[in-house]
Amino acid sequence: MRGFGGYVLFARNLPSLERARSLTDALRALRPDDPTPLIAIDQEGGRVARLREGLAPMPSMMAVGAADDLDLARKLGEQMAHDLRRMGMNLDFAPVLDLAIDHASTVIGTRSFGDNPERVADLAGAFASGMGRRGVVPTFKHFPGHGSTAVDSHVALPTISLPTAVLHLRDLAPFRDLLPHARAAMVAHVVVESVDRENPATLSEAVMKTLLRESCSFNGVAFTDDLEMGALDRFGTIPQRAAAAIRAGADCALICERLGDALPAAREIAALISRGEMREWRLREAGMRMRMLRATLSAPIPLEAPGPFPEVGVTIAARAVARVRGNPRVRANESILVRFGVAGDLGSAALGAIDAPALHSGDPTSVDRVLAALESSGRRPVLLSYRTHLDAAARNAIRLIVERYPESILVSTMEPFDIEAAPFVEHAVCCFGDDALHLHAGGAALFAGAPTNGKVPVALTRG
Repeated sequence: MRGFGGYVLFARNLPSLERARSLTDALRALRPDDPTPLIAIDQEGGRVARLREGLAPMPSMMAVGAADDLDLARKLGEQMAHDLRRMGMNLDFAPVLDLAIDHASTVIGTRSFGDNPERVADLAGAFASGMGRRGVVPTFKHFPGHGSTAVDSHVALPTISLPTAVLHLRDLAPFRDLLPHARAAMVAHVVVESVDRENPATLSEAVMKTLLRESCSFNGVAFTDDLEMGALDRFGTIPQRAAAAIRAGADCALICERLGDALPAAREIAALISRGEMREWRLREAGMRMRMLRATLSAPIPLEAPGPFPEVGVTIAARAVARVRGNPRVRANESILVRFGVAGDLGSAALGAIDAPALHSGDPTSVDRVLAALESSGRRPVLLSYRTHLDAAARNAIRLIVERYPESILVSTMEPFDIEAAPFVEHAVCCFGDDALHLHAGGAALFAGAPTNGKVPVALTRG
């Protein structure tokens, strides 16, 4: 993608570390006399990771919040930046500063450090400082906060309907703490009603100027979120959206897949200037900020360079596992696993556990088969739950099982909101992710007596 201060290259999903490095080396070789190109990636950890193969395992940010250790957060940032530079990247669209406020949100969820603004700022700041220490520019997102709405901006346009005081004291607080000294931020496709009822933040001069530049004292590069997202469907073509974003105050408009729209976007910006609808100084300002950012970028490091903290992700995942209620421990050979949307294994600690028959949404007879299997097994049910707080049928099945087997253990594999939605469950634990890293940590806690001292980083109606 052509940026206003040179070339900006953005990586989505990549097949392997070696191929990623070959790609970034080839991109640099295209313009050997150019200043360092900005090569960015969307690598947050947890479920948002564009490359996993060959990299140290990265936990979710909610797991970082549950581990609640600033030193570990910094080390995680260092390790992630190290791996990104092995790939040839020099900027990351992370960390997330969104607060996990709306419990129905699936777009943020475990991508958030938690719901406490001060602690989110502390942990994200430590993580970002670790990235910077190892030569990768962190990008704080999604300004001015995407956590107070359940609407996914990939699909539709969210609206933040908060009183101005709440917006400033809560959702904006982590940004206000961290942006004054930040080099990059990403602006979300969300309507902030108290500032601009018509335009999403990415296209709103009022949000860009009043909230981002003035309230948060931000002087770095403002990136838009991907302009191809469904939230912007009614705001013209992609080139028109790019031009509107630059006019509003963005410094770099991201077009992440339809690269054929990049040059038409540049022509659309030129047309705005020629028609007098945008001042040329706005474009010069954006270019200046991009050039200043590029001057700080780091070169790649060798592929084989040893990582500073390769096991930090495993440590955080283990430290994050949180006992929410009761005594969520059982011998593996005395347990039977009931899966609610969770496919992965729980690691070596789970050897000896057996699986109940599969549950099928919309098939009530599958619940009967599970109940029959529980009865014949004589084992203690372990209910592996993936966002059942959003699925009435799954919640009802959990209730039926727990009514018959009160000693059942509920394992919320993502956010702890499945536990909140099942107050009748007496034994519950959360591991903050459904990948192997988090499930193995959860398995060690359930079956091998590993600690369950994580701090749930969001408020629950029943703890």
